[in-house]
Amino acid sequence: MKRTMQMKKAISGWKLALAAPILVGLWGCGGAPAPKQAAPETVSGVETQTVELATIPNEVAAPGTVASIRTAQVAARVMSTVDQVTVHEGDRIHQGQVLIVLDDREFAARRSAAEAGLAQAEAAQQEARRGAAAAEAQASVAEKTYKRYVYLRDQKSVSPQEFDEVEAKQQAAQAMLAAAHARQQQAAAALQQAKDEVSAASTVTSYTRIVAPFDGVVLQRFVDPGAMATPGTPLLSVEETSRYRLEATVDAENMSGIRVGTAVPVELDAFPGKKFAGRVAEIEPGANPASHTVQVKIDLPADPALRSGLFGRAWFRQGERQAIVAPEAAILDRGQLRGLYVVDAAGIIHLRLVTLGAKTETGRIVLSGLGSGDRVVTNPGSRDLDGKKAEAGR
Repeated sequence: MKRTMQMKKAISGWKLALAAPILVGLWGCGGAPAPKQAAPETVSGVETQTVELATIPNEVAAPGTVASIRTAQVAARVMSTVDQVTVHEGDRIHQGQVLIVLDDREFAARRSAAEAGLAQAEAAQQEARRGAAAAEAQASVAEKTYKRYVYLRDQKSVSPQEFDEVEAKQQAAQAMLAAAHARQQQAAAALQQAKDEVSAASTVTSYTRIVAPFDGVVLQRFVDPGAMATPGTPLLSVEETSRYRLEATVDAENMSGIRVGTAVPVELDAFPGKKFAGRVAEIEPGANPASHTVQVKIDLPADPALRSGLFGRAWFRQGERQAIVAPEAAILDRGQLRGLYVVDAAGIIHLRLVTLGAKTETGRIVLSGLGSGDRVVTNPGSRDLDGKKAEAGR
């Protein structure tokens, strides 16, 4: 019984649901007339401009990343323990500034040993000089005596035995002189070798003081005190901050007309609305076989705000083209959207969303949403003009 009553109620509900739109239709057809739509509000002071196709430079955007002209991986030249690291990431550095100090005790000991060897070599050279001087004196006396005895022998005034004795002494003195000169040369060579060893030991010891190769900034620090530094292993990464360039990637098909020295405007995402006057400095000799692109390095003007890693675009001119350009003052920002107020033939203002391109000298390129001949409001300000009527005569 209860189920029968529920079914009757459901059928009655469907009948009412079906009857409702029929009653509404009858009211619309034979009932009272619909109310008239109110006239749009008229606004004054609206200035407009008709946009037309304009001839603009055809610029091709090449994305790239800012990099310093000079970067360096600072590494040790000797194996030793790191005693001090005097800088941190982001610190400014100057050429010749000590950045890292290594343990130099072993190298200092080697230098001391080399200096001791140098002192011995200097003493040996002095002794060799004195020996050579004495040998020269003896050789000189022996030579003079020998010459006198030659004269006396020719005069038959000395016996052959006496002459032979003098001659033997003269020859011995010459041999001693030659030996003294040889010892002097050996001492001089030993002295030079000792000097070279001291110089080498001093140079190696100086490698324990790792200095900045140029003025710049510390990008990365890879080591802390107590670590073992080995030759060739990077300890710090530094870059010069006085000159930067954009390393842009250009499609190979757009390389015509790009030469070293070509002036190129550059925009960086970190500085919206600002253009940098760049100039092509280097062009990669060949294209990448995988991506069919060419790397172009563009020098940027000196600017203290520039940093490595900033993303940007270089705009290379490739002739001219036709485009719709809207006045900058007419563009509205609505969060992530861009739009303009367009006035139709009846004078009614409509908000129209558009897609914008690059800036030009006369305005902003409109990629979509606006056509040639459209009339746009050039002084929208902060007013809500959508759906309103522009006062005639503007």
